[in-house]
Amino acid sequence: MPVLDTGLLSNRDESRMTHLSITALNMGRHKAVAGFQIYEILPSLEEENYGSLHFTTLEIAALQPVVEPGCAFTVDYDMNGLQTFGVRVIVSGPGAGDVTAAMMERNTEGKVTAIHHMAVMSSKPEGRLLAYVANHTQHTISVIDTGVNMRAATISLPPGSSPRLLDLAPDGLKAYVSCQGDKTVRVIDTITHSVCAEIGFPIGAVPFAVTAAPSGRKVYVTTMIEDYVAVIDTETDSIAKLISLPPGSDPTAIAVTPDGTRAYCCLINTGAIAVIDTSSDTITATIRLPKKSKPSAAAVTPDGEFIYASDIHFEKVYVIEASTNRIVKSISLIPGSDPQNIVITPDGAIAYVASRGSDELVVINISRNEILTTIDLPNGSNMSDLAVTSDGSKVYVTILTFGYVAVIDVESHLPVAILPVGSFPSGVAITPMRLV
Repeated sequence: MPVLDTGLLSNRDESRMTHLSITALNMGRHKAVAGFQIYEILPSLEEENYGSLHFTTLEIAALQPVVEPGCAFTVDYDMNGLQTFGVRVIVSGPGAGDVTAAMMERNTEGKVTAIHHMAVMSSKPEGRLLAYVANHTQHTISVIDTGVNMRAATISLPPGSSPRLLDLAPDGLKAYVSCQGDKTVRVIDTITHSVCAEIGFPIGAVPFAVTAAPSGRKVYVTTMIEDYVAVIDTETDSIAKLISLPPGSDPTAIAVTPDGTRAYCCLINTGAIAVIDTSSDTITATIRLPKKSKPSAAAVTPDGEFIYASDIHFEKVYVIEASTNRIVKSISLIPGSDPQNIVITPDGAIAYVASRGSDELVVINISRNEILTTIDLPNGSNMSDLAVTSDGSKVYVTILTFGYVAVIDVESHLPVAILPVGSFPSGVAITPMRLV
């Protein structure tokens, strides 16, 4: 994950800087995501000559390939008296290595007084992506450093909390974990690896699937028994709205489009997918699947044009056109597959389907909508959840029965690591980027 940095700068007494313009440009053929930050040195109140760094995140922006509109993004910033400071742009995604950045200084008259071409810093531990694994019956979260595939930390939750599924905020600073035992969502500070908030749910509502919106302002959580989609305001870490669903629908999964405008919620007991307008957080359409279907999971392609939804009754993967909400292709799996989850690589080339019943990962070629290959796992693995790294190089698979996470190399479609975690690992999520 490249970090482009100006290094430390000092504001001048004459022709002082009052505004900054920071631009990131994707010169490659693949998409990337850029996080823009200002950091400043704050003097220590206790020790002379010492200080500490304070980071301010300005924006997180998606960068399109160089041949498309949106390949560049600019952030303007009022310096507000900053004296000793720096600017950095942290980049992730398949096209991260092709992103350049520059910062322009402007004086009180708005004139450009200097231009800094930001250099790529050497890799640091903070730049590594972390995988968070929910250990359902051990009431812990295992933290894995994906750069070296080693455990980085273990976060203990209260006895009986039973963490089930989780997702990371787009800036990677917080993890949201559904805890079915005490019917809460716990918020994990990923810097301190401690619980920083606890969100309670209405009586009878058991939180299940968790998905963060790309804007970082909302997190969507489905609930069982009492059927809702809860909308969490990430600024206050509280429930801002409950979206009611048909009674008994049992919403098992929810996926948000890359542009953040819609969410797709699988209603396993009604054979349908609810389409939610995320600006109003209301259901605007219902996608009806074949009669007796049981949609268990959904994933949206990076361009937002198609939704891939698994069906545990007919053992198929449906390809749904987002513009029409119609099924355009059905991909049949082998009998007894019991497909539980789907992830799509960031380049939109491949979908991975966790087939719990057949103990295999089904690899789908998205351009042809056909099965490319399958990856066999040990008999009785009982796969539950999947996550893919932001560079698209590895897929992490939770193995409930044996208490480990399997790491799959996307290029070779082979397992490259077996990582012991806690008992009954039921959910996994990977930081999209780490801004501190």
